[in-house]
Amino acid sequence: MSDDSNYTDLMDDATRRGGNQAGVRQYNERLIMALVREAGALSKAEIARITRLSSMTVTTIVNKLLEEGLVRKKEVIRGRMGQPSTPIELAPDGAISIGMKIGRRSLDLLALSFDRSVVVKKTVSYDALDSGKFSGLIGEAFDRLFESLSDLQRSRLVGVGVAAPTAIEAGEAVIGDPGGSVPRLREKELIGQVEKASGLSAVVLNDATAACLAEIDFSRDQRNRSMIYFYVSTLIGGGVVLEGNLITGRTGNAGAVNAVPLGISGGAKSGPPAQLIEAASLNRLETIAERQGVPIGVFREDGGPASALDEAAWACFDEWCDLAGDALAHAAISGTSFIEAESVVIDGVLHRVLLDRLIARIGERIPRYNLEGINLPEFRAGSIGFDARALGAALVPMYEQFAPDNRVVLKR
Repeated sequence: MSDDSNYTDLMDDATRRGGNQAGVRQYNERLIMALVREAGALSKAEIARITRLSSMTVTTIVNKLLEEGLVRKKEVIRGRMGQPSTPIELAPDGAISIGMKIGRRSLDLLALSFDRSVVVKKTVSYDALDSGKFSGLIGEAFDRLFESLSDLQRSRLVGVGVAAPTAIEAGEAVIGDPGGSVPRLREKELIGQVEKASGLSAVVLNDATAACLAEIDFSRDQRNRSMIYFYVSTLIGGGVVLEGNLITGRTGNAGAVNAVPLGISGGAKSGPPAQLIEAASLNRLETIAERQGVPIGVFREDGGPASALDEAAWACFDEWCDLAGDALAHAAISGTSFIEAESVVIDGVLHRVLLDRLIARIGERIPRYNLEGINLPEFRAGSIGFDARALGAALVPMYEQFAPDNRVVLKR
């Protein structure tokens, strides 16, 4: 049965209500699945009260979803007033989605169940993303992933979401390290190779946008309804959330926080000011570490335990943290002045202890700015970390297939 406070919130939300016309049946089906997902489990009577649908309509839809294996019954609840009730919950294997994160050093592939559990995850590492070898690389990765799924799970696959760093050149997205020496994959080419390797339809989105989507969906935190989001990785990225919706923009490049200027132009002689990407990306930290002989992977969740950080590593981090903290404070205040964000969320591939120190440093820098006319948001850490990009990518096929409102789905 649903949590009482969550159930009350759903009852009061007019956007949760369905329609009784035959033409909106698919919407009603998706709405019911979204409600069950959000509440954890709901009885047919609770669904009818929240959606204002008739009991007969709810029963018909739930029975259809049960028959299709998308939801399942929990144990009957007895001992309360009225008739015994049978809560309905999502069937974990009702749908399986694949999320792929293409990074500059590794490819992460995971299968996500209908109830948002990671079924299996595979990682392939490389020195550089070579577009000439990419097809064979992902073919091997998909083979390894599919071998770990049951026959039922393989039959329930609904699509692949791909999260990758992108650059916009002449209006067309390309995949890879902008400015790097390795040939990059154009988006259409990437989609074609992923669909050939997986046998599934695919959609591509920016990796930081995917991470932001995961933060919204998995944390289900009301503070995320108006949010500026930063994802700290080799190159920093981010997203913007308004009224609970991820804003992707005309080309999918909205929320490109990496391009935020860190000052005003000094004129033709001094050139343009630096951007956030130059101060708050981990490649800046890695340059500092390399100069001091510190292994560059030691700062990341995927680079070993945080206990491996020695005095030299901490010194490198603090040097970078001073610069990144100031830059992120500037970017956050600038963004908040436009959308009056409730939250500024910082997540990324850093060890949690390092991320916490970065957020504390941002908090120290905020009072140095003129805050007149600005309602300061809450600054806090993201809830997911390293896997946020792959998880967010896996959510997109789920939204396409099952969400009542799929505005977060990006163009193909």
